Formats: sequence, C-alpha cells, structure tokens
Amino acid sequence: MYDVAAAEAAATKLSAVMGADVLLYNGEITFKSSGRFIDLICARRRKKKLVLILVTPGGDPDAAFKIGRAMQAKYDEIALFVPGWCKSAGTLITLAANEIYIGDRGELGPLDIQIAKSDEILEMGSGLTVDSAMKSLETTAAKMFLNLLVTIRRDTGGSITTRTAAELASTMVVKLLDPIYRQIDPMKIGENSRAMNITKNYGARLSFRSGILKAQQGLDFLVSSYPNHGFVIDRTEAALLFTKVLEPTTEMLGLTEVLKEAALTVRTSSDGSPTIKFLSSENPIKEPAKPKEPVKISRPKPVRTNANALSRPAPPAKSKGTVAPRTGANGKLNGSAASRTG
Repeated sequence: MYDVAAAEAAATKLSAVMGADVLLYNGEITFKSSGRFIDLICARRRKKKLVLILVTPGGDPDAAFKIGRAMQAKYDEIALFVPGWCKSAGTLITLAANEIYIGDRGELGPLDIQIAKSDEILEMGSGLTVDSAMKSLETTAAKMFLNLLVTIRRDTGGSITTRTAAELASTMVVKLLDPIYRQIDPMKIGENSRAMNITKNYGARLSFRSGILKAQQGLDFLVSSYPNHGFVIDRTEAALLFTKVLEPTTEMLGLTEVLKEAALTVRTSSDGSPTIKFLSSENPIKEPAKPKEPVKISRPKPVRTNANALSRPAPPAKSKGTVAPRTGANGKLNGSAASRTG
C-alpha cells in the first residue's frame, strides 16, 4: 500500500507541470469499471489535459473502447503513462492517447482478441489460434504434396508420369490430413474472425482522432502479426508503431516511486474491483465575477435665486464736472446757468 498523502502531493506536482488531471487505473477492464470511469471524469471539474496511469492485464474490448471514447470527449489532450504492465485491452485504450510515456519496466501487448475456451473453466485463448492452425495446416499440406510428388518420381525412376505421381501424392495428403481438418468447426472460424474485426474497428476509430499510429499497418500489426498474446512491446518496440513515445518525466518517476507496486502490477481491491481514482487535486470552484458598479459623476448643484431680487443693470453714472454755461442771444448768461455757478 502506498502513502496516500505523498501520492497526492507527487500527483499535484505532476499536474502543475503538465497542466493536467492525474488519474490512476489499476485493474481489469470490465463493463462495470468502464461505467465507474466515465462517471468519475464526468463529475470532475476538469483541466483540459488528462494524464492516465494505466496498469491492467486487459479485459473487455467493448469497455476499453467506451473508456477511450469518454476520455476523448471530455479532454482536449490525453497523455497515457505506462510505468508497468498494460496488456491487451489496455493497449486498445492507448490508441486514444495523443502521447505515450513508457517507463523502463513498462510494456504494452498485442491486440489479438481473447476468447474463452469451451472445454476449460476460466481459461482464455487467443483468437489467432485457429487462424494460425489453418495457416500451419496449409503449409504442411503443400510441403507434404511436393515431397511425395518428388519422391514418387525419383523412386520409380520416371516410370510413373508426373500426372499420375501428382494424383497419388494428393490422395495420400488428403488421407493423412483429413482427420485433422474434420476437427475444425467453420462456425468457430467465423466467430473468431468477427471478434478480431471488432478489436480492429475499435482501434481504427480511437486512433483516427488521436493520430497516435504512424500508419494503418501498425494497427494490423498489433492485431495479427505478433506471435503470441504475451509478447512484450517495450518503449523501443512501441516507437516503431506510435507517433509520440516518450520517456517518463522527472515528476512521473517521482510519482511511480510513491505508488510503488500499484504503478507496476495489478492490485485489485478487497472486493476484486479495480482502483480508479484521481490522484491530483481538483480544480477550485470559480466564483462568478461581481458586476462593476457604474461610476457616479458629481455635478455642481445650480444656485437658486429669488426672481424679485434679480438686479437690473444700473443706468450709466452722470459726469460730476462743471456744466458749460448757456448764453442767450444778447450774450448774457441765462439765469439758471448763472445760479448753478458761484
């Protein structure tokens, strides 16, 4: 068990550096766990980017597709961190990511579908088994026919024609391989082929949006070209298939050290369900901005005066100088003028 407080501190540091939510998924991928995963990210106050730490043995491809689709719908960018084991359906989820970080102990796996064995309890077999068996029988039949044809011609010294030798060789091959071919169920072959196409179509849809595959042939290689289901796809091998494969950052390595085995191998809870939880702190709630109050402009109040007290303009003042005397016709001063002087 890891230190929860230390893990949260390390995840919060990684979150701050990458500007992303940090989520841990450790366990099998099932229909029920896909519902938990989707509910968890939908209820989250999310950042624009997600760092998913994925540790899984695989599981249901339908559930893996739902998880990949949900991540692409809710986040603008997805970084998938593989510090340890991430197989089968986990590789399918990887196709939804924009970038993949693979640790020194990290490994992905092929995408060949796993089908329950009809005669065994709790045992699965690769969907490629029947296809491989058919190809092997085809190669064996061709080799047997050619060897018998050459042997008959050589041992008879050419007394038997090539046509006759071919008929004899064909009859012998049919009798030898007929009991084996009778054990093959054509319905089973059809079911396996359809199951393989389901995984291939899911992968094509997820990778179309993420652009993580270098070429469409990379998906074909993941589905049908690896020799067995447990084949190790490490960082070097993954770089041949995916467009962006990186080494873990310092913060990722620090978080791996805190998580210990929970980051490397599958650790289910007491009830058998996978661990699905956000390790980083949630975005704080943004309070709505308060509307700004309008700026009040103060204006001078008009001065009120009494209408009756309005002053009228005064008449121009009279000059206080000496008034010129007026003279009459006889040259004498007028009486009024004379009285004003003196």
